[in-house]
Amino acid sequence: MPGAESTESLVPAGAPPLPEQGTITPSLRQYGLRPLAILFVLNAIDEFDRAVLAVALDDIRADFGVSDAVVGLLPLAVISITGLLALPLGNLADRWSRRNILVIAAVIWGSAGLFASASRSFMQLFLTRALLGFGQGTIGPTHLSLLSDYYPVGVRGRVMNIWRSANPFGQIIGAIVGGAIIATAGWRWAFVAVSIPGLLVGLFALTLREPKRGEAELATAVDANPLLAEFLREPEKKWGFFESLSTIFRIRTLRYLIFSNAAIGFVLIGIVYWFPALFERKYDFSTEQAAGAFGGLALSAFVGQLLAGPFVDARRPRGFGYLTRMGAAAVVLLTVTWVIGFAIPIPAISLLLIFGGAFLASIGSGGFIPVVAACSPPRIRSQSFAAFGLSLAVFGAAAAPVVIGGMSELFQQQFDVNEGDSLRYAIIIATATVSSLGAWFVYQASRSADVDVQRVLSDFIAEHTRGEDATSAASPP
Repeated sequence: MPGAESTESLVPAGAPPLPEQGTITPSLRQYGLRPLAILFVLNAIDEFDRAVLAVALDDIRADFGVSDAVVGLLPLAVISITGLLALPLGNLADRWSRRNILVIAAVIWGSAGLFASASRSFMQLFLTRALLGFGQGTIGPTHLSLLSDYYPVGVRGRVMNIWRSANPFGQIIGAIVGGAIIATAGWRWAFVAVSIPGLLVGLFALTLREPKRGEAELATAVDANPLLAEFLREPEKKWGFFESLSTIFRIRTLRYLIFSNAAIGFVLIGIVYWFPALFERKYDFSTEQAAGAFGGLALSAFVGQLLAGPFVDARRPRGFGYLTRMGAAAVVLLTVTWVIGFAIPIPAISLLLIFGGAFLASIGSGGFIPVVAACSPPRIRSQSFAAFGLSLAVFGAAAAPVVIGGMSELFQQQFDVNEGDSLRYAIIIATATVSSLGAWFVYQASRSADVDVQRVLSDFIAEHTRGEDATSAASPP
């Protein structure tokens, strides 16, 4: 079958061979839903905060009397800490308890949200948002690494996409609940409403079990052939920061997916922050109506993300390269529908195209994170996910809102364009150029995905087999 792994190459000499893997899709319930549920809620609460900021962006701008470019710096505040700590925290998560890291981060994150609600100047708000970066910078590395060890590859499409669906789900809650709170009590109380659940659920996460690195891969191998258990040992060596990072960037598929995540994040996150403001300015939507449009976009992505899980798991036997090519096609589809949608100045048609593009792209891109997990050596998965998430954060959460806000002001000042159209033009240009680049990066990743997955898995089994020298994970061909 195209793209299917050859199990004979996964076991070193002297160990009993594994039988060929079947194509039957296993049930998710047999591996337990509790870890997924806890991490889903934590991820949703984090996105709730982002949605509240997006809905409140114009109110904050008016409250503090700042420009588009200045208020666009607020997302940059988060990355000021995330950018400094994401990769070191990813390496720490590969060497220490991921559960403890995410609990500590959730407490800091919740406390920072309370401080943000009490800000009396824009600079104070900026600094408290920066503190949020510590908590948000740990989510990808710890959550995705844990999920990869809790659940084997046969169910990861569903697991990863259910977890990812927490992002649009949090946006829906943020748009509905946050929008209502902002409209009635102001943006400060909306930040309070986000912080308290984050603190409580973060502490509850202490009940999670800390799995071994690569536990799911080893369990799958032993299930296939119990005799292999006698050959397995736990490697004692812990990889350092630079050793881990250099290994990650030597893996061609990971390298291109990291680049693509930066480009795609620039479009998605930059637009998410400005989406409510666009419909308030261009189409005279009220805060509640803009929040509703934002919620509709999130709902489209949420439903698509949920459907992506079984869609990806059913197609995984075709190969990880196939999943990645499917993702490249999804990014192209997103680019076309969003450019046309934002270009048509009729709100109903615009929203229909934008929602439809988000829905279809969420389904098609559902294989991205499972591919990253499969291409990452298990002992450094946390740092792989840190690099993957950092690229999105740097060019998405940080750079995109500032660039789009700056382009909007340029159109206003240099070409005398009104506030609504200037923001719309900036979004169209960003979507057309950067998203196209992202699609090319994803396609490049698809060309090496199957080979890289095979090599990483072979090296991992060899490294855990007695009497075998540890191999250099996923070294270049």
